[in-house]
Parts: sequence; C-alpha cells; structure tokens
Amino acid sequence: MNRNSVKQLKNPTTISDSERGFEAFYAYTEMLANGDYHCHDYYEFYIHMRGGQYYGIGEKMYRLLPNQLFIIPPGIMHGLSFESELRDYERAYLNVSSDLLTLLGYGRLDLDKLFRTYVDQLNFTFQLDPLEAETCVNSIKALKNASGPFNDLEMYHAYNELNRFIETVCSCMRKSRMIKDSGISKGVIQEVLVYLNTNYTQQIRIDELAKRFGVSVSYLSREFTRLTRRSVYEYILYCRVALAKQLMRSDSTLNTIAFQCGFNDYSNFLRIFNKMEGVSPSMYREMLQFKKQH
Repeated sequence: MNRNSVKQLKNPTTISDSERGFEAFYAYTEMLANGDYHCHDYYEFYIHMRGGQYYGIGEKMYRLLPNQLFIIPPGIMHGLSFESELRDYERAYLNVSSDLLTLLGYGRLDLDKLFRTYVDQLNFTFQLDPLEAETCVNSIKALKNASGPFNDLEMYHAYNELNRFIETVCSCMRKSRMIKDSGISKGVIQEVLVYLNTNYTQQIRIDELAKRFGVSVSYLSREFTRLTRRSVYEYILYCRVALAKQLMRSDSTLNTIAFQCGFNDYSNFLRIFNKMEGVSPSMYREMLQFKKQH
C-alpha cells in the first residue's frame, strides 16, 4: 500500500462542547459529491429525510427511506454510500455523549445500556411515522438554534427538548418498527469490510488482501473507495487511530497503545495520529484528562 497516499482525514470525532454533551444538525444540500465512513465517541441519531441512496453501518448496507432513523453507538464505522452525486439531500442528526444519556435517564434508567442492547443485536435502524419524524426533526432544529454557553434555565429547556426527542425515539423502538438491511449486495467488498473490521490491527497488504478475496488490486481499490469514500489503507489507519483514542483512556503507555493498534513503531503512529487529529497523541491524552477533571 502506498503510504504517501494518506491525505488529511480529520473528522468530528468528539463533541466540541463538553459542557453541553450534545450537538444538533439539520441540513439540506442541493448536491453532495463527497462523504466517507467514519466513527466517533458519542451516539449519533441520524434521520434521513430525502435524497440519500445507501447508508452503511459496519458491514451492513441499507437502502435509505424517507423518515428513517439510525441509532449509531460510539466506535461503529458508518457513512453514506452512493453511486453518483446526491441531489436534494435532506437530513437531521443529533450527537449525544454517553454521559449525557445517563443523566437524561434521571438515575432510574440507563439509556446508554438501553440503546446498546438494541445495537448489540445489530438493530441499528427504525422507521419513524411522519408525526414522529416531524417531532424529532423539530427538536433537532430547536437544539441547533439554541445558542451557548447555556445558563441553568436554558440548559433546563435544552434537556426538556432532548428528553422529548428520546421519548419519541423510544416510542418508535417499542413499536418494533426495525428495518432490516435491504439485501443490497456489495459482494466481495462487504466481505472485505468484515475482514478489515476484525483484523485492522494486523499487518495487511492490499495485494494479499486482493488475492485472499479473489479479485484484482485495481478492482478492490476502486470498489472499496467507491463504497466507503476511503482507500483501503486510509480505512485501516482510521480504524487504528479510532482504537488508539479509546485506549488512551486507560493507563497504558502511548508506545504500548501504538503497537496494540497495529503500528510497527511509535514514530509512524505519531505521524499518522498528528495528520488525522491535528494534535500529537500526548496532547490528545492531556485533553482527555483535562475534560475528565473538569
């Protein structure tokens, strides 16, 4: 694999406002040509309204429907997939930290555990009815338009809006309107994703990967990038860095973490981490510790 092919791959992997613990987005895009698989350290509640083609979570692929809700837990690779440019693409999504979900349960219900129970069974997506979709999107718009920093009264209203959103989501889940993956066959590329998601900490050569799955290097490279919007090498590095960020919450040394994630030496880990995150591993760990203390 060409190590010089790595481009800047920064993605929103942490919630920027730790005080609030959530971020809300609503967007309509006339034309979208780019997108990629990614993961993050918070829950994402994604509502597709119109214009999208496919959505991938792990190795599953879904044909997108209007008013379709996805519940994506921390650490799961996911993203849009499309054959050509998307037009009139409308969506809304809410990012919520696990800590905030715990607070929203009023100490009586572990919402983090509730959602994980569903997604551990690979039940990532549900069909909202039009009223549920409108309620959820209106909550997201209200939270998006709320300006910060919040005082106590504003935070109280924001939490009420968050609870209204969660209540609607739970109501849909209770009705068991789960959507199974739509049987869209990406063939060998989905098999490659299964393999990479299990083995990304191992040393993987793209020519050996292509041979393992009985395809040419050019076919594998082209089709993998078309599905995930990342090259095979970029995908592997992204998964490794995402794992490293999780392991940095432990007491392991950065050198140990580098090798656990599949980097053959610390200098390579330092270079890749810096390129993707914009900060060094040691600085990132310091930021984690600062957030934990405050």
